[in-house]
Amino acid sequence: MAISLKTPLVLATDEDLLRVSNDNPGYRFEREEDGTVVVSPTHTKGGAKSLEAAAQLRDYKKRFGGNAYDSNTGFAIGPGQAIRSPDASWVSQARIDALPPAEAEGFWPIGPDVVIEVKSDTIRSRKPSPRANALWIAARATLSQSIPRRAKSSRPAPRPMGWNLTSTR
Repeated sequence: MAISLKTPLVLATDEDLLRVSNDNPGYRFEREEDGTVVVSPTHTKGGAKSLEAAAQLRDYKKRFGGNAYDSNTGFAIGPGQAIRSPDASWVSQARIDALPPAEAEGFWPIGPDVVIEVKSDTIRSRKPSPRANALWIAARATLSQSIPRRAKSSRPAPRPMGWNLTSTR
């Protein structure tokens, strides 16, 4: 899908990414480490699955603390500070509290503890499970779960033996 942007697409800084996002409502932008911009809208069914996943993490947050985030939240990950927005995510309170004040503004330079990605028909080749999961695990995620496009629910697969969402690394 091609779109015409209202703003030139030169995204050297976080402010550039925010400016382009604000000037083009309705689109979700992510920035790769090399500055390449990815637009990742989803179809209606994928959006419903993303919302359900975020709601489940919100409910978890209410019981165990930390904070849950929806697909509009960007995290700066990797050595090149790629800005990625998982469909739903959760960060433990201990990791939030450990952020220095200067890093607690803007895109946090941490990967979430839990990442849920809903595979979308609109970006078939962009988020293969092994690559997406490896990316988030390298960014210190305790769990990275991809929900297949054709799944009937947003319930993640059973968690691995011994996995404890309340633990931090």
